[in-house]
Amino acid sequence: MSTIEKKGKKLLVIGLDGVSYEMLAGVGRPSLLPNLQKFFAGRSARMSVSIPEISAVSWSSFMTGTQAGEHGIFGFVDLAPGTYQYRFPDFRDLKAKPFFDELGLHHKRSVIINLPATYPARPIPGVLISGFVALDLDKAVYPVRYLPMLKQAGYQVDVDAGKGRDRKAEFLADLHCALKVRKQVADMLWEKEEWDLFMFTVTGTDRLQHFLYDAYADDGHEFHAEFENFFHEVDQVTADLLERAAAREEMEIVALSDHGFDRIESEVYLNPILKNNGFFALDTGVDAGKSLNRISSGSKAFALDPSRLFIHEKGKYPRGTVARGDREKVREDLKQLFENYEVKGRKAVRKAFYSEELYSGGQMAAAPDLVLLSAPGFDLKGGLEKNQETSLSHFTGMHRQDNAFIACSRPELMKETPTIFDVKALLYKLLAI
Repeated sequence: MSTIEKKGKKLLVIGLDGVSYEMLAGVGRPSLLPNLQKFFAGRSARMSVSIPEISAVSWSSFMTGTQAGEHGIFGFVDLAPGTYQYRFPDFRDLKAKPFFDELGLHHKRSVIINLPATYPARPIPGVLISGFVALDLDKAVYPVRYLPMLKQAGYQVDVDAGKGRDRKAEFLADLHCALKVRKQVADMLWEKEEWDLFMFTVTGTDRLQHFLYDAYADDGHEFHAEFENFFHEVDQVTADLLERAAAREEMEIVALSDHGFDRIESEVYLNPILKNNGFFALDTGVDAGKSLNRISSGSKAFALDPSRLFIHEKGKYPRGTVARGDREKVREDLKQLFENYEVKGRKAVRKAFYSEELYSGGQMAAAPDLVLLSAPGFDLKGGLEKNQETSLSHFTGMHRQDNAFIACSRPELMKETPTIFDVKALLYKLLAI
């Protein structure tokens, strides 16, 4: 019987939100995570993730081993069915079973710390501390007996990202503090709980890159050293967990990110592009705030963040006028428009996907009609209130779909070209389930 087949295997999973393969492997520059790189030498790989490449969708795919057509999370924001009202899907909207529920059926317990898209917390076989987006710590912890301890420790589910715009030193201090407290909580649960799978996720790596990606490669940037220092602190925190795990013969280890990152060359606003090409219009004189309630009945399509296009179909939306028989022609026209859209002579969209090219399953009724995959450097946004098609903002870093990473103590169990959808099955192999 091989080691992997022995009973009683345990698994450490480290999630590093938004960390690219290049940052781990040190492609072109020294690794920002040298301890992690050394530990997984020869056992890491570039990984592709969900489309759109955002945390809510990608971590949901990681948890369930399925794509959005099955798990039902297509983005951070949707419209309530039959309306133009925004709604924000959460853990209650997940339609596929996450791995920690299934492990419970095998009498295995999980400790899950700071995993995005798990709010509000609900009973699981083990411990769950929800990650981004968690609005209220009181609703982010199961079992609730741990809530007083978290409050006493000063636990934060997330930092105030608004500080990243114009209070960067304070923003960085908050990132360090949140990571330190989260590690203290992890240390306590590591010792206190009986567990078979322990997952520790860092989201500050994503927050930092959104606001300070320009500091990464620029040695002369005001915050270059602080950028590296935060990653080195993450490296030390994860190295401590790795050292503990490696000391136990029965332990296997996986580290991964939910998407990679890249530098923003330009933000690209989809609704203004639709407007300027005759697909979208807003009624004037209607005060509906920053919402789609002002959409004109003459609109053929609209966009929702980050890169999803919806046909304004008759019978599906209150003022929709596109007949079902005309839907395919509108989709074809949109695909051609965006796949040929250029910013300063460069194509901004790598590919426009029809929904059925990406998704299948019981949740297809909620799927967008098209999803755009950006070319590197072009950050696609809905831009409902924007008057221009492109611009720059306080963000300097954007998500990228094809340069996430995965590393594993048993690399022979990984697929040759791994994707986020394969990870759940890998966890089961490592636990001999």
